[in-house]
Amino acid sequence: MSRPALSSLMIRLTLLAAGSVLTAAQAQTTPQGGSRLSVQQASGRVEVLAGTTWQAQTAAPLSTGLRTGTGRATLAWGTGRVVVGSASRLRVYSGEADLQEGQFLLQGPVAAFVLGRHLMIGGAGRVRVDLSPGGSTQRLAVLGGEVRVSGVGRAFTVPAGQQLSFTTSQLTAFTERDPWYDAQFVGVGDARVEGLLGPVELRRTDGTLRAAARQDDLAPGEALRTGAGAWAEIGFTGGGYLRLTEQSELGVLAVEKTSRGREVTLQLRRGVAWNVVEKGQGGYRISTPVVSTSVRGTVFRVDADGLVKVFEGEVALTSSGDLALGAGEQKRREQAAPGALQLDATDRVNQALDTQRARPLVLSVARPARSLTVIDLPVTATTQTTLSATARDRRGRITVLGVIPGAAAGQFTVRSALDLPEGEYLVRVRAERYGAVKVWAARVSLDRTPPRATRVQAITEGQVLRLSGRTSDNSGAALTLNVVFGTGTSTQTVTRRVEGDFQVLLPALPDGTPLRLSLQDAAGNITDVPLP
Repeated sequence: MSRPALSSLMIRLTLLAAGSVLTAAQAQTTPQGGSRLSVQQASGRVEVLAGTTWQAQTAAPLSTGLRTGTGRATLAWGTGRVVVGSASRLRVYSGEADLQEGQFLLQGPVAAFVLGRHLMIGGAGRVRVDLSPGGSTQRLAVLGGEVRVSGVGRAFTVPAGQQLSFTTSQLTAFTERDPWYDAQFVGVGDARVEGLLGPVELRRTDGTLRAAARQDDLAPGEALRTGAGAWAEIGFTGGGYLRLTEQSELGVLAVEKTSRGREVTLQLRRGVAWNVVEKGQGGYRISTPVVSTSVRGTVFRVDADGLVKVFEGEVALTSSGDLALGAGEQKRREQAAPGALQLDATDRVNQALDTQRARPLVLSVARPARSLTVIDLPVTATTQTTLSATARDRRGRITVLGVIPGAAAGQFTVRSALDLPEGEYLVRVRAERYGAVKVWAARVSLDRTPPRATRVQAITEGQVLRLSGRTSDNSGAALTLNVVFGTGTSTQTVTRRVEGDFQVLLPALPDGTPLRLSLQDAAGNITDVPLP
């Protein structure tokens, strides 16, 4: 046999071998007995598509589509598995999962579609697929084994430790930084408005808008947006917060409680988000239309146009092949490599707000008189403090005096309703700020009944004016007797403390001098006392 013929035979044998490998891979990913995709386990909010509407997952077989809010689902495909993360969505095509958006873990043997490609994963294969909202991250990464990818005119194999960008079709090295699937789902976490200033709106899942308020809980699928000169702070289960600067919009996709802390998934649609992520609190992911990040404890800023700045810790840019961005670095969308951090006015404002937020909670209430006609308490508290006040009577009945949401100013006034019945009350003022709480309490008496005077006499005896009579009051305490004599600029007032039967001696007044008496109790109620 000539050398050219031998070469031709070797090429033909190589092609046949490749074909046999592909056939074996297909055999490994074919479910036994023609079984179809089914829901094996579901936790949290998991819905399936029934016709044109989404309904809570009830049936195990899956033939249409599935989506999660804050929740997870495990789908079976023969002996293979598809783990669906929070805020994710897929449809069923030809009995296989067609991944649309979110995070997924594929454990072989399993086959699936993603963005027009077909994936075949053998029994040893473990593959994660990340499809962030807006498309800033679209990739698969092979954690174990390998995955056969076909579609768009070619087929190839991606080995363990490599990742494929569906956007550029490039293969690069992969190091796991965000193993969200290793954290067991425990329950739904909280995202709550902890502070705000200026016009801030909350968009509900049905599209309606209303003014946001402190302590508003943000459900998955809801969004917060700020107006000119405004900002809003969102706190998360386990600690950490995000500050949304002016003219920005943020969607909360999911907040999970997990065995590793919690997992937060956010979407910044426009504007700037300042992030302070507590260390040791699970995962934290925020995506924009052009960049996506993944962190587990750091202080950083993300702009919707692709700018990322890191002030503490480290941020993994999943949209840039998991490029690690460290403290003191920043990267713009168009930059190939990180650059040195450069502070601007937005950074300085947020650093100042962080300092303000870190201040301890202060609550100071001016102690009131023991007896009052109305509860009117001047209060000083740290900014962004929510105050609430109650009054409890002797029978244990509690009246809410009012709730004052936090504001920029630290001066407040707590007032009672004017129709609160007379009597003794235990007044409590509660201050809450970013989870810290302080309480002030005092006993007061409400008294709106004027004091009374009987048998009052004013008798001049030589050089002495003798005033006498009997007083009574609801409080049972001493009263103030005001003696006013004279007119115009020559008017003089003398006060004396009296209680019950009283007698007051004063210098005698010239004949014809006007004389007026009044009584005042501790609450400030005044009674004019007529003279005989």
